[in-house]
Formats: sequence, structure tokens, C-alpha cells
Amino acid sequence: MGLDPSEAEDHVCPEGAPAWLATMGDLMSNLLVFFVLLLSFANTDEQVFLATMESIQTALGVIDTNSAQDFDPQSIIEWSEKQSSPCDVRRPDEQSSEASSLDQKIMQQVQQAIAKNNLSKLVVADATERGVIVRITGNALFQPASDQLRPISFVFLDEIVRIARDFPYEISIEGHADDSDIVSKAYPTNWHLSTARSIAVLRYMIDAGKLDPSRIAVSGFGSTRPIVPNDSPENRAANRRVEFVFKRDPQDDQGTRAQRRAARRAEQESKATR
Repeated sequence: MGLDPSEAEDHVCPEGAPAWLATMGDLMSNLLVFFVLLLSFANTDEQVFLATMESIQTALGVIDTNSAQDFDPQSIIEWSEKQSSPCDVRRPDEQSSEASSLDQKIMQQVQQAIAKNNLSKLVVADATERGVIVRITGNALFQPASDQLRPISFVFLDEIVRIARDFPYEISIEGHADDSDIVSKAYPTNWHLSTARSIAVLRYMIDAGKLDPSRIAVSGFGSTRPIVPNDSPENRAANRRVEFVFKRDPQDDQGTRAQRRAARRAEQESKATR
């Protein structure tokens, strides 16, 4: 039985796809995207992922290694066992504590040297912000108005040399005088005398003690830095002194100076062999 042509004209299909087909197409597209994402997660490039994590760590800081315990060991991603090494950076309070410990050790050795040689009336040691200062009266080292070392002074100077070898500090040798007028052709002023005495001590520590000259500095202050008023013979005797300052310095500066000293010694040895 055929369809009447007149009825066929009344059943003309509308143009375009039906509405249900568009909905089904959207659903299939979503399913395709979903499975593509699953596939991409299952095939993550480990190197790319680690590079990304390193970039994040650089921007935000080192991640706490204890947080790694929260990750599932059965995860798809295989984590690298290499951990970031902590930076060897000491805080200022740690540096201060280390310097204080060295100062205490120096003080202990100086006190032992004083007691061993019965120098408690001539030598005083003090820990300051500059470092450890060892102060010895001028009469114990020199003849009056002279820069010639007394033979008895060698005993204590040898102790200073021994301590200097055990600790990496630089040493400042500082000469001081009282305010008495000096009449001498060799030393027209107290500045000249105090500086000459510092140099005499320096030469002994270098020649007899074999200390590195680059570690030692000398200066003379004349009568400009008294420790007590110059109003009595006893006080003037106390102001006539030589001070050894074990200068407290940053570690980086010590390393730089050590490199300079090594380069200087290598240059001197090279010149000697020519």
C-alpha cells in the first residue's frame, strides 16, 4: 500500500538537525575531553614535572621535607629521592656566639700565661667589642725613654706569639705613653716613642716568632688615649703601655685575607726562585 502523494506533501521534514542531536553531540564532546584529560594525567613527563616544581621552590622557598610524609607513595608520579641541600648560612647570633667562644678561649690562655709567669701586676686582659685586648705596662717591656726590649719581656712575647698561632685573628700592636715631656734626639715626641715601641714588638714577633706579617698592624697613640688620669706617678706608669688587640673580624674577611696572604707568599717564592 503506497503513500498518497497528496498526504506526502503534508509531511515535509523541517530543515536542520533535531534538538536532541545537538545535545548528544555536546555529551560526546565532553566525554572525549574527559578521557583525553585522564590519558594526559596517566602519562605525565616526570622531568617536566620536576622542572616545574623546582621553579616553584625557587620562587617560594625550600619546601619542608617533613611535608613529603603526607604524599601517597602509591601515587602515579614517581618522586625523585634527591632533596634540596640546605644553604650553609649562619645567622648573626650564631656568628656572634662563635666569636664569643673564641674570645673566651683566648682569655683563658692569656690568664694561664699570666699565672704561669707571675705577671698579674704587669699584664691585664679584657674582652671588648673590638676583641680581646692584652695590656702590658711599658716598664715591663722597655727601658725608660727607649724602644729596646728588655730580655725579660721575651717570655711574655713568646706567649703572645703562641696564642696568635692558635687563633686566626689579626693582631694590632698599639703603643701608648703618658703626657710627660720627652727630651731625646731619637724620639722628639711621645708619638715617636710609642710608635717605635710598637715596631720593636712587631719585629720580635716576626723575626723570632715567625708570624705572618700580613696579620699584624702597628700604631702609636702617644699620650692621646690614657686609661687613667695622668695625675700621679702610678697613673703615668699605667698609661705607658703596649696593647695587643686580637681583632674580631667577619669570617668572609678572614678568608679573603688568607687568600691574599697565600698569593703574596706564592709571589715571594716565585721571585726567590728566579
